[in-house]
Amino acid sequence: MLVTTIAPLMAPIVGGWVLVWLSWHYIFWILALAAILASAMIFFLIKETLPPERRQPFHIRTTIGNFAALFRHKRVLSYMLASGFSFAGMFSFLSAGPFVYIEINHVAPENFGYYFALNIVFLFVMTIFNSRFVRRIGALNMFRSGLWIQFIMAAWMVISALLGLGFWSLVVGVAAFVGCVSMVSSNAMAVILDEFPHMAGTASSLAGTFRFGIGAIVGA
Repeated sequence: MLVTTIAPLMAPIVGGWVLVWLSWHYIFWILALAAILASAMIFFLIKETLPPERRQPFHIRTTIGNFAALFRHKRVLSYMLASGFSFAGMFSFLSAGPFVYIEINHVAPENFGYYFALNIVFLFVMTIFNSRFVRRIGALNMFRSGLWIQFIMAAWMVISALLGLGFWSLVVGVAAFVGCVSMVSSNAMAVILDEFPHMAGTASSLAGTFRFGIGAIVGA
C-alpha cells in the first residue's frame, strides 16, 4: 500500500527534473521503459505464493457472484467509498497542485518537487505511526482516525484559503492530508479482507478499483 501511494507522489519530483534537463517528450519514453522493466520483473521474478491446494479455479459465474456479494454488503461498500474519496483528495492535489504552487504561489518548477517531498515525509511518519499502533488500537479505529485527520485538514485548508493565512499553511495542510492516505487505505483493506477472507482477491481488486477509479474521476 505504501508503494502505490508513494509512486504518484514521487512522479512530480522526477518529472520536474526531466523537464529541466531534457524535454516533456522524454517523460513518455521513461514511462514506457518503466512499464517494460516492471512487466519483465513480474514475469520472471515474482512467483505465485498461494499453495496449489488453496487456489480456486476461475469461473465467471462465481466471480460475478462474489462481486455481487461485496456490493450488497453496505459496511464493506462504505469502507471502499471512504478509501476512494481519501485517494481522490490526493489525486486532486496531483492534478491541481502544480497550478496552485507554481502559477498562483510562484514556486519555481524545478523546486516544486521539494515542496512535494514534504508530503512523502508525512506519509512515512504516518505509516510508521500506523504500524506501531494498529495492533494496539485496531485497524478499524486507525481507519476512522485517519479519516478524521483528513476531514480536519480539509477544513483547515478551506479556512486557510478564505482567511488568506499564507502559502505554508496550505503546504502543511496538504502534507498532513496526504500523509493519512496510506493509513486510511491500508486499514480499509484490512477490515474489508477481515469481512471476506474467502474471496480476498475479489475484495482486493474491487477496493483497488474504487480507490483509483474515484481518485481518477475526481482528480480529472
